[in-house]
Formats: sequence, structure tokens, C-alpha cells
Amino acid sequence: MEESKAKVGINPEFLPFLKGKNVNSVDEDVNLSLAMYLFTARKLTLGRAAELSGKGLSDFIQILIDHNIHWAEYTEERKKQDDETIEFILKEDGKHDEGNM
Repeated sequence: MEESKAKVGINPEFLPFLKGKNVNSVDEDVNLSLAMYLFTARKLTLGRAAELSGKGLSDFIQILIDHNIHWAEYTEERKKQDDETIEFILKEDGKHDEGNM
């Protein structure tokens, strides 16, 4: 991947907080922070955010977990599907119980 450089003015008071435990350089920390922000702002998918941060998917997920950021979204549609599946399983299980009596 070709690397492009952008000049960004960082307030020097941020510098002591950069280069955390999951990164090796200020550049890496800034890229990780941007990826996390853009993911939480729903501008990047989880996979794309991990890719742009330079982390593997499982490492990126662990970093999100470490920062108390929810990485999986449980939508109303997913809940409806789960409820229907549970109802179906319970009905099927009831049929099997009746046959065993």
C-alpha cells in the first residue's frame, strides 16, 4: 500500500497521551484513533476500520472492547429474527416432547 503523508498540527499538550500500549508510534496511535472514531461514527465498517488502523480484525475488536466501545450492533430486525427463531425452536421441541410420552 502506498503511504501518503498529510501534515497535521497536533496540539503539543496531546503528545504525552499518545503512543499507548497498543501502538508503537504517534502515527500509529493517530491512525488507530481515527479508525476508532470513524467506526463509532458509522463512517467505516468494522473490517475497514481494522484495516485502516493497521490492526487485524481480532486485535481491533479487542482494542474496542478495552475502550468499552460496542463493536457489534444488535438491531431491532436482528432481535425480531432471533425471537422468531426461539419461538420456532420451542414449538419444535414441544413436538418432540409429545412424541416421547
